[in-house]
Amino acid sequence: MRVRPGITVPPPRVGIVHDASSTATVVEVRAHDRPGLLWRIGQALGECGLSVRAAQVDTLGAEAVDVFYVVDAQGRPVSDPDALAAVRRHVLAALS
Repeated sequence: MRVRPGITVPPPRVGIVHDASSTATVVEVRAHDRPGLLWRIGQALGECGLSVRAAQVDTLGAEAVDVFYVVDAQGRPVSDPDALAAVRRHVLAALS
């Protein structure tokens, strides 16, 4: 990631938006926009065994704010807190 001297880039954030959908788990990712960002996030979600049902992809200035509606292999939302924490960690690691 290229950063101009003197400009701080906030670290990426990954959040699980509880109760936003009854049919999918909602994962919100905020990160500095860069080439390949969506690919990295999608790859990380896939490695967690999740499928993306829908996505809302936005860029606000230099910041990407992307929301993914994901389901497990059985087509259900992820509800296990440990699995959700693992998804969050895995996506964050992919953005490092």
